[in-house]
Amino acid sequence: MLLKEINHGWILKLRKRRISMEQIKVLVINDEGEDIQLEEEIISESLKRKNVGLTVKYIPAADTLSIAEELPEADGIISVYTKFDRNTLEQMKKCKIIATQTIGINTIDLDAATDEGICITNVPDYCIEEVALHTVTLALSCVRKTSTYEKLARNKIWNVEDIYKQGEIHRLQGRVYGLVSFGNIARRVAELMKAFGMKIIAFDPFLDDAVFEEHYVQRAESLEELFASCNIISIHTPLTPNTKGIIDIKLIEKMPRGGILINTARGEIIKEEDLYDALREGILDSAGIDVITDETELKSSLYELDNVIITPHVAYYSEEALTECRRKAAEQIGTTIGSNIIPKYLVNKSVKGKTKAILS
Repeated sequence: MLLKEINHGWILKLRKRRISMEQIKVLVINDEGEDIQLEEEIISESLKRKNVGLTVKYIPAADTLSIAEELPEADGIISVYTKFDRNTLEQMKKCKIIATQTIGINTIDLDAATDEGICITNVPDYCIEEVALHTVTLALSCVRKTSTYEKLARNKIWNVEDIYKQGEIHRLQGRVYGLVSFGNIARRVAELMKAFGMKIIAFDPFLDDAVFEEHYVQRAESLEELFASCNIISIHTPLTPNTKGIIDIKLIEKMPRGGILINTARGEIIKEEDLYDALREGILDSAGIDVITDETELKSSLYELDNVIITPHVAYYSEEALTECRRKAAEQIGTTIGSNIIPKYLVNKSVKGKTKAILS
């Protein structure tokens, strides 16, 4: 009888403990599917020393109703391109961190997140090799007109007269490649293009001269200087209010005849109608783009043109890169919620001292 009472007492205590145990909820919002085992394992491991329960829930990015219902109760968010404006962030009373599985963070109101004490992180060092290689692939495809020639070949047009009508091709040796911004991806692009005998020039007003010298890259003092000097230019700057529409027809017109423009960053950085006009009127020879301005309705006048190669925002992709960004985003959640440490990839650094979670 006594043993039964003791057991009953322990059961009651255990139930009370479970009831009182803090519950942590993390939402994974993307289009990658319901396999969130990796995220669960990483976040669960970080919470081992805490007396808390954990729920990790997947919501498809298109399910806006479920997202709106779940956000107020979430302690952490892992997302890709979900938009978080001030009004949305103000409803997220429990949220301590939004960890994006991307490099860009232009879908989040950083000022509002900081006001609400929410840490915002990205994954700045993933998919460097993938995006750099995709950039170079687009550039080489434009130089060698592979898309145009592939169509000719399939239509059994093999005579040189028709081939030469598609425009001139020039060697890369001795020509100049330009980079808008000179971060990790751009530096890898520079390394790859040097192998083809090209001179490299980059514009980045936020870096010291020593960075350019270290990589044997000439510094351009302005975008105007860069565009006037380069035969091929690729864009690698993040999308911010200051960079939106920064590439316009005035800049494009400064490029030497037969110029090629590559964009694997964000579509809004280029004024798309200006790019369309430059391609249609022969101001540019061709362009290779992995991004467009409207990636919701997917409307673009660029589809009409034969001298532009368009890929569906896929430059980041490899199986290794997907695993890397998932792991690193989950680690940011674990660091913040599980270890109470400022996350490694914190973007809104001014949130320090204001965070909902007590972080060191």
